[in-house]
This record gives sequence, structure tokens and C-alpha cells, in this order.
Amino acid sequence: MKHIIYCFLHFIFLFSFNSCEILDTYSEKTENTVDPQWEESPKAHKTQNSKVQKTISAPKPKPLLIPRSKNRPVGESEMKSLCQKLDKKFYQYGWRKSGCQYYKWQFVRRSHLGNPIAWVHYGEPEEVKANTTIVLCGVHGDEITPVKFCYDLMKYLDKNQKLLLGNRIIVAPLVTPDSFLKKWPSRTNARGVDVNRNFPTNDWHAKAHKIWKRRYKSTKRKFPGKRPNSEQETIFQVNLIKRYKPQKIISVHAPLTILDYDGPGHHGEGEGHDLLLQMSKSAKGYQVKNYPYFPGSLGNWAGHMNKIATYTLELPSSDNRLHKKFWKLFEKAMTHAITHKL
Repeated sequence: MKHIIYCFLHFIFLFSFNSCEILDTYSEKTENTVDPQWEESPKAHKTQNSKVQKTISAPKPKPLLIPRSKNRPVGESEMKSLCQKLDKKFYQYGWRKSGCQYYKWQFVRRSHLGNPIAWVHYGEPEEVKANTTIVLCGVHGDEITPVKFCYDLMKYLDKNQKLLLGNRIIVAPLVTPDSFLKKWPSRTNARGVDVNRNFPTNDWHAKAHKIWKRRYKSTKRKFPGKRPNSEQETIFQVNLIKRYKPQKIISVHAPLTILDYDGPGHHGEGEGHDLLLQMSKSAKGYQVKNYPYFPGSLGNWAGHMNKIATYTLELPSSDNRLHKKFWKLFEKAMTHAITHKL
């Protein structure tokens, strides 16, 4: 009996010893293995079986983040957000969808509230010499019909690709997005500045504030800013003009019902003025008026100072219900303007 008990105890001792050796061997094999949930994503490397080794002193490894696609355009999410805001406004005015999300936008500058100030480039590439026209809309947010006018122009250019041959058309449909997208649109931008009185004209320092105080009784709607070229929307227009060096600029406003010209020859003479008369004739004799330019205005800076043919098209009203009528009236005039070479 004693012999049997002795053999049993000896058997248990040997079994325990061998088990410890097996556990030690398993521990050595698994000591440098990472928990599967912290493995790098197999999509991040060509070798799908690559793993991060763990050391005693190293912190617990984290999953590798895969970068966004390089093909995703910079600012795409910002433009998507702007387009969504714009569509809400278009629905509010009974214009349906803007189609904003389908255009190939370019932008390098944002408004005070962070909205992209964007443009679309039609026609000949930038490095090629071409007959260039810049069209600006939405300079004053409460002039709502010009914004729709520019979108109608872009749709028209999309459908009439032949017009683009030998021509370059730059369309900025919403120069001052902050004021247009407000619940109650305003003439001034988000900082309370009239961006069409903020251009760095030669007479700005001498006259801008004097005229604002005396003629306009310091009304907030016409405030020219504390200094010239202080606003993002103004800088945007200045840089766009310097970049593309257009032969013509067309700035669309409302509701004065006139066509005005500032530039070489001014009124009554020269090719620039001849084009003005042709535009008027194409728009059923639309009224032409020699409207004065102001300190800090686009007509003063681009037309008077820099000798660029600058046209101000004042639509008859900001009545959102009349947008189709306005585009139909000026379709031929705009076609003639963007294809005409000065």
C-alpha cells in the first residue's frame, strides 16, 4: 500500500514539472505578440501581415490612421456647406436648386464668417492669352437678383460651349456671401462695410469718409471701412483682377435700371463705350447713364485708375420673382460682351 502511494505522488510531481516547462515555452512565444485589436490596418501597407512589436518600455501601440485620399480637393467640405446654405436661400426665393455643387469651384479666400468666396473659370486656360471677362455678382447681399443672374449665366455657358473658344470668362456669383446668406440680407458685409466703397483708390483717404459723412449722413449702409482694401471681399476682387488681367469687367447690381461704363475713353468715345452702346441695343435699348464713380468703388479703381473697361449692369429690381425676365432681357447683351474683343 505504501509503495502505491509513493508511486502516485511521484507521478504528480513529474506532471507538474513538465506543465511548467510547457507554459514557459508558450509564454516566450507570445511575449512579443501584439493584441490583434491593435494591429495596423492591412490597407495601410502592401504587406497585410505586418505587425507592431511590443517592448516592455514602449507604450501600448495605437491603430495607424489612413490619410484621406489625395484626390479629394482642398476645401471641398467648405464648398459643400456653402452650397447647402445657398440652396436654402434659392428655395426661399422660389428659384429651386442652385446647382452649386456641380460646378468646378476655385477659392483661396474666405469671408469674415468663414464662407468661401469662390469663382468658376470658363474657357481658355490661365496660361493662354485670351479675350478675358470677369463677371461679379452678389457684391451687395440685399441685391438678390444679381446672384441668380450669375447662376443663369453659368448655366448658359455650360450649354453653349462654342462661346468659350478663344475666350476666358471668370464668374464670381457671390462676392459677399455673409450678407446674402443672412436671414435679412444687407448691403454691407459681416463687418458692416460697403465693399464697393472699400477699393484702394487714389482719393480714398482724402474723400471716402468726408463723402460718407456729408452726403450720406454717416449711414451704416454706405460705410467705406476704416481703411481701404480692409475687407476680404474687396481683396478677393482686387486679386482676381490682378490674376486674370481682364480686358472687361462686368459688375451686376440692382435696382437702378442703368448701364454704366468706367474705363479708357470714359463716356462718349472709344471701343469701351461702343461696347456699352451695343450691350444697350441688345437689351432693347436699356438706359445708358454716366453715373459718377465714388472713392473706393470698383469703377474708380478698375476703370479710372487701372484703365480696364468696367461695366456696371444695374438690373431693374431685386424682385426675386422677375429673375427669368432679367436673364432673358440681357442674354444677348452678355453674349456680345463676353465674346467682344477690345
